[in-house]
Amino acid sequence: MKPRQILVNLAIIAMMAFVAFISYMNGKTSMIYVENLPFETGAAAYPAFEAAMVGVGGGPPPLFLEEGDRDVLTIVGRTHVLLIEELDSNDNVVNTYRVTFKNSELKGKVVNIVPLSHGKLPGWSYPLD
Repeated sequence: MKPRQILVNLAIIAMMAFVAFISYMNGKTSMIYVENLPFETGAAAYPAFEAAMVGVGGGPPPLFLEEGDRDVLTIVGRTHVLLIEELDSNDNVVNTYRVTFKNSELKGKVVNIVPLSHGKLPGWSYPLD
């Protein structure tokens, strides 16, 4: 084989490995637990939502969470947009929160939507016990 042909073959292999890596990282599916629990910091206390609809943009149907509930949500990729709709007692939308986060920001598999919707307060994500 000629040196030029060897270089072309190596470039093709490197390009295929790069495409495989990008496809793996962007298509990776993760399961997280989403919960609606009250949250306290040293300065303030945030009550849980009476009810909320939680979904991922372009993902599976949203979850309905009442106060104290936890459910599983499937997320795909590295960056996610979580749409949280706060509902009143008649299931009418009171507030809508759109929060963006990355997999690198997750501290664990559990996400509490109350501190997440109030500006990603510390403790919005934590490991499952």
